[in-house]
Amino acid sequence: MSRKPRKVSEKPSGRRRGLIRSLLPSLCLALLLAGSITLLYIDTQVRHIMDGEIHSEPSHVYARPLSIKVGDPLSLAHLSRKLDRYGYSKTSQISQPGDYSIDQSMANLFIRKTANANIPGQSAIPVAIQTQYGRVAAIRNAKTGQPLSSIALEPPMIGTLQLGPHQDRIPLKLHQMPETLLHALLIMEDNKFSDHYGVDLKAILRAAVSNLISGETIQGGSTITQQLVKNLFLSPEKTFRRKIKEAVYALVIEWRYSKIEILEAYLNEIFLGQSGNRAIHGFPLASEYYFGRPVWDLRPHEVALLVGIISAPSYYNPHRNPERAIQRRNLTLGKMAEYGTLTPEASTRYMQLPIGVTSRRQEKLSGFPAYFDYLQRHLRLFYSEDILRTSGLDLHTTLDLDIQHAAQHALTQTLDKLEISRKIAPGMLQGAVIVVDPASGSILAVVGDRRANNSGFNRATDIERQIGSLVKPAVYLTALKPDHGYTLASPLPDRPVSVVLEDGSRWSPKNYDEEYRDSVPLYKALAHSYNLPTVHLGMALGIDEVIKTLNQLGLIREIKPYPSMLLGSSQHNLLEMAQVYQVIANSGLRVPLRGLTQISNSRGETIARFPVKAVQAIPQTSIWLVHHALSQSVQFGTASRLGRTFSPNLNLAGKTGTTNQFRDSWFAGYSGNLLAVIWVGRDDNRPTGLTGSGGAMRVWEAMMTNLDLEKTTGSDEGSLRFVQIDSENGLLAGNECANRVNLPFAPGTQPTSYSSCAQDVHDK
Repeated sequence: MSRKPRKVSEKPSGRRRGLIRSLLPSLCLALLLAGSITLLYIDTQVRHIMDGEIHSEPSHVYARPLSIKVGDPLSLAHLSRKLDRYGYSKTSQISQPGDYSIDQSMANLFIRKTANANIPGQSAIPVAIQTQYGRVAAIRNAKTGQPLSSIALEPPMIGTLQLGPHQDRIPLKLHQMPETLLHALLIMEDNKFSDHYGVDLKAILRAAVSNLISGETIQGGSTITQQLVKNLFLSPEKTFRRKIKEAVYALVIEWRYSKIEILEAYLNEIFLGQSGNRAIHGFPLASEYYFGRPVWDLRPHEVALLVGIISAPSYYNPHRNPERAIQRRNLTLGKMAEYGTLTPEASTRYMQLPIGVTSRRQEKLSGFPAYFDYLQRHLRLFYSEDILRTSGLDLHTTLDLDIQHAAQHALTQTLDKLEISRKIAPGMLQGAVIVVDPASGSILAVVGDRRANNSGFNRATDIERQIGSLVKPAVYLTALKPDHGYTLASPLPDRPVSVVLEDGSRWSPKNYDEEYRDSVPLYKALAHSYNLPTVHLGMALGIDEVIKTLNQLGLIREIKPYPSMLLGSSQHNLLEMAQVYQVIANSGLRVPLRGLTQISNSRGETIARFPVKAVQAIPQTSIWLVHHALSQSVQFGTASRLGRTFSPNLNLAGKTGTTNQFRDSWFAGYSGNLLAVIWVGRDDNRPTGLTGSGGAMRVWEAMMTNLDLEKTTGSDEGSLRFVQIDSENGLLAGNECANRVNLPFAPGTQPTSYSSCAQDVHDK
């Protein structure tokens, strides 16, 4: 008898139901545990990132204040350029702080209130500046008519010490943001920010409907908290899973942090544009990038533009797509009027204004890499990296924005021209510039690359090359010290010389022109940079004496006493040369170079000062005699091109330097208020074919023609006695002597005998 197959039941058996019931608590526990671990992970990640955003306050770096005094050399064109760089806006009529106008010989500006620890307190007042013959003739309060001796413009923030490469931010606290910005942001992005807990479902639906009706993105569905999550935690992919994660993260942030902390983090973090490979994050930096001014100085239409581009910074980029940006700005202005932030009349008026973005955005963003590199190296001597990046220090530097830009522009443009005129492959030449205030030792500009934004190798501090004839003033300064008995008129041999070295070889230098003059006066040997008279003089003085002078000039590294050092065979960097020439340009007073004036903590208290400390390293009389010879170099010597470019009344002085096979081109030159040392060469140290006057000096010339120079004077000039001598023999000369020249002498050192051409004078 066949057995019928058992019918399979479609319902779970009691046994299976029992199994499910027994496992259900475990499954729920596992899910709860997994969810808890996930939430714990998200919470840990949120706290790690958000605490860094909220509680970590980077060091803020400021340029030096712009001080304008009666009597300063300053043209209206240069003043306009300076004001642009310090974030002032040119208008037809000034009406609020940050405005300026230029009218013939008068400049009117509404200076901002200064609350910076680095300069005295100053109210926001309108002032009038009158210029005459290239100088500031008068400054007065335009409201009261009261004469002012000087004004100071608050130093602009030029960057922070906080981030890695390719990302920029200038974090500020919420109270430092303008109220107009906060109102516009909440109106456009999240007008229920104070009420929701990170996610607003009604806002998402409302935004979807509004955008569908209008055909464009008028409202965003995400809350400010969700947008912050997108920027800090999530990838840009648009998936349902990511939206769920976004909501979870937003809820955790709202649970952990206050609304003020969330809003502050958002204002500092939101992505607002791209400049090359550098991302623009936060409203403070975006304000500097697009408008060249701090965020608290923005006008309502500028605030509206920044808020308007949040939804699509690339699509509404005001530099590339100004029409779209204006439409978006005007939409925001309309919403601000609708919600009562602006009156309808004001909103309409602002809609008529041009977009007003600055063309100098790249300069603002560059961060001045060579200067920052130098600054951070100096700061690490006193502070750890962690303190610099998290403690909210205010670093007041000596950087001059106008001079920095002039130096960078001159280097870039001049090297481009030299490569074309000398048929050098494009990009082969490199260079570096350091500009110093000789009186205070303040480093005003540092350029380490011909490309403005290159943050790689800093040639201003790191490149070490033979300095060539830049060393010669030290040789002549040694001779002109009171105890060596030389004067500017002393005859020096200009004949072949051969020195036996320690290894038995001979060193036989030559003049650049390979000519011999038998004898030349000391001043002319330096002015024309003759090698043989310099070597004869240095050997007579003793190489150790010359090295001693270099040490007094601030060159502290060990220098081997080889005869070739008299012609600059030792290798040094630009900072060292700037220190040496600072002493020469400052009447023998050695002031250590400095890049900082003071450091303040986050409470505004000064915690470190870097005062000017001067030491009389070299006798003033000796320095002024060398200065005279260096000024003669500008008038008729190796730097005579400058004598044709600049007024002789400036009494400029300088020294060219060229190394063997034209590998390095150097120039150090100074006026009464500026000293600049410049190097031009190749990174591979191959010949360039450029002399000091044909390369580095051209950069100096291009830079200084765009700056306001003061006359060079010596504090000891009055004690020198100018005497007419015969340049052929160094003896006293009369008017009938063909080679007569006026030279300064220290008291009691002038010649007493007459040249044969002046015998009649002597007889009388």
